[in-house]
Amino acid sequence: MDKSRFYTVKKEINGKEYTAQFSGVSTAIKALDESLMENGQHSSEKLGQYILKNIIVEPSGLEIDDFDTLEDFNEVTRWGRDVMYGKFRNTADGK
Repeated sequence: MDKSRFYTVKKEINGKEYTAQFSGVSTAIKALDESLMENGQHSSEKLGQYILKNIIVEPSGLEIDDFDTLEDFNEVTRWGRDVMYGKFRNTADGK
């Protein structure tokens, strides 16, 4: 795969700067596969953990309980998921 397709994007969320990376479509597929439960639904916890471990690269080592509120966690992981899916491209500020 052409590594020039890999991107990093920065965004400030609630006063903290985060850096996320897009590592190709295969990463998004792997995240969905790893978060699938036996009932066919995706686990929010597993997907969130995957995003914090593999997509949000700065600050590194984030865990779910590092967030003060569920809303903060959701905002960061929702943005991380968008980056993982490649949805940040073609926008001026990566939002």
